[in-house]
Amino acid sequence: MSAWLLLAAWIWPLLLAPFASSTRHGRWLAALGPLPALGATLVVPLGTRIELPWLLLGTQLGLDPLGRTYLLFTALLWLVAGIHAGSAGLGPAAGRFRALFLLAMAGNLWLIVGQDLASFYAGFAIMGLAAYGLVIHEGNARALRAGRVYLAMALLGEVTLFAALVLIASESGTLAPAPQQLATLGPAAIGLLLAGLAVKAGLMPLHLWLPLAHPAAPAAASAVLSATMIKVALLGWLRYLPVGVIALPGWGELLTGIGLLTLALALPIGLMQTEAKTVLAYSSIAKMGLLAALLGAMLAEPTLAEVGVGALALYVVHHALVKGGLFLGVGLRKAGAPAQPLILAGMALLALAMAGAPLTSGAAAKAAVAPLLEHARWPWILTLVSASVVVTTLLMARLLWLVAGIEARPHPAQGWALASWGGLVALVVLFPLLVPAPPELKDALLVGAGVVLALLVWRWPGPLRRLAGQVPPGDLLALLAPPWRVITHVWQRLATAWLALTRPLVARLEDTLTLGPAVADGEHGLRRWPVAGALWLTLLLLLIGALWRVPVEIAARPMESDPLIESISEIESISEIESISEIESTSEIESTSEIESTSEIEATSEIEAMPEVESTPDDPSPQIESIQEAEATPRVEPGSTPGASACDPARPFLLAAPDDAEDLLRLPRCDSEGSTLDAPELSNALVRRVQHWLVALGFDPGPVDGLIGPRTRAAIRAFERDRGDPARGAIDFELLERLTAPAR
Repeated sequence: MSAWLLLAAWIWPLLLAPFASSTRHGRWLAALGPLPALGATLVVPLGTRIELPWLLLGTQLGLDPLGRTYLLFTALLWLVAGIHAGSAGLGPAAGRFRALFLLAMAGNLWLIVGQDLASFYAGFAIMGLAAYGLVIHEGNARALRAGRVYLAMALLGEVTLFAALVLIASESGTLAPAPQQLATLGPAAIGLLLAGLAVKAGLMPLHLWLPLAHPAAPAAASAVLSATMIKVALLGWLRYLPVGVIALPGWGELLTGIGLLTLALALPIGLMQTEAKTVLAYSSIAKMGLLAALLGAMLAEPTLAEVGVGALALYVVHHALVKGGLFLGVGLRKAGAPAQPLILAGMALLALAMAGAPLTSGAAAKAAVAPLLEHARWPWILTLVSASVVVTTLLMARLLWLVAGIEARPHPAQGWALASWGGLVALVVLFPLLVPAPPELKDALLVGAGVVLALLVWRWPGPLRRLAGQVPPGDLLALLAPPWRVITHVWQRLATAWLALTRPLVARLEDTLTLGPAVADGEHGLRRWPVAGALWLTLLLLLIGALWRVPVEIAARPMESDPLIESISEIESISEIESISEIESTSEIESTSEIESTSEIEATSEIEAMPEVESTPDDPSPQIESIQEAEATPRVEPGSTPGASACDPARPFLLAAPDDAEDLLRLPRCDSEGSTLDAPELSNALVRRVQHWLVALGFDPGPVDGLIGPRTRAAIRAFERDRGDPARGAIDFELLERLTAPAR
């Protein structure tokens, strides 16, 4: 029963969302949302899977080691942020904020526990669109501008990600691809996946939304935006890129280069910011750049994935806990929570951890990813990362300076928020005990150098004070503003000129096409909401009815359709043959094959030999040893001959369509080393052919789309149980033989 917690993990927040707008009972619902997810991380065993064929295209929920790690820190941060959302004064729209907060939470948790492409995209889309409401919550001009940029970038990322996931499903032949099935992905799928998730990760130059959205949103929203939501990009890359399977040096070096560029630019731009949350936003961009560079190293060198995936997961946990604590600490400062000196002390501890000081979670995380840096293709990466430690220390000093100068606006009922934040800080402090790492002198020297530089800037601020505020948040938008104004002005002038030229013609057409007051009154009536609503409802019901009656079967072309033999001059028509005489050949074949009678064949005779049809590069026709039934036979599996090898590459398995015996799909029975395969390589054409056979035999595989989802596997298991075989749900040659065997 514990497995159903994976379903409750994201269904529960969805169920709570409609009640969160209640001012009386909805205050703490945001904190109750992640509780099933936390329970799932504690009691659901690794490897647990649930299949829901009725949901979307067939949903699979599961928990693997990477998913458990993500689910644990994500649910924990949503819990702490939910407590802050219940404690903070969010104004008259507090109910709307909590409802959208729960929707974003549900999407975030769904994409973690979902093991199929459709679940990942559905959760990603729900999370991204609901977060727009969190960004614009304040409703001022700043929040609305940030919301516009966020929404435009989010939709761009979602459309790109959708195209990537469709290509992955098409090329792998399944909605839940295994790592080995991702090895054949084409460049379009890989490029779209990297670009679509790079928007969410905030990699330059697709980072425009992040430094605008984080400062505009309330602290509870900023915490989960930076600590959990942008981390799903790394989860998507680890799941749907062939990490550790094959080497992709070109893509790996591209991702590493973009990540290092992001790291190198985000830190100095962050130093120029004048608001604490904007500084934290650029810090998040820099850290995501570092994580992307490390992932690129694993793509280029698959052997690094053995330790690299776990190291990246550890670094993600450290960064999520620390960054969430920093954003919530800024919120406590602005809300005037009690114990302000303790809040500043906790912020200082978190800042040291972010800088990677010895004996902190940052030092443990850096020790974990050190092998990736040491084995990177570019040796100067170590120098750049070491320099980034010094600049990060300066950035955290800048943050503490800005936090200390915040003017508090006291708000009551901050006790629970302060207690939950204190627990989060304590967890960060205890992190090195859970993942011990020996202190490194190099870390101490680098952080110490950053502290010394910070003290020098504090003592003589003049030279650097002029740089403060020189680069506004959303830096590239400021650079693009002048040319955009020019383009807008030119467009307006062209539009005005065009309207001036076409206005006489439009006026003449209006006079000619005037329909009279009766028609105008009728149009006005159709626009009224009751009439328009009834029409839309009627059209919707008609559309649903039309879709309901669409037949399940979809015509599909096979991947290959070769005839058994190009021509047999001796046989004019198999329906007119009464018997077959013995045929002798120079290469005698001692084995004989029986020819079963059809409706027009009344007698059979033994065949001692048949001429061998040799394959050529232009005519890859297989050898034929027997003529099977004249009735449309669904398969041809040649037998072996004396002296033949264990697996003959020239003898494929030929899988016919259930309604056309001449429509054959060639499936090799041998691998590159000449060994016999137990199962063919999955492809869209093969899965579609199997789905057609299941439909013909009376089993429901879902849509006949060439994708092997839970419904198709359930239909295969039902077929196997019906035949008295073990229900395995796999597509192998044994299944194909049983599917195509003549009914008894």
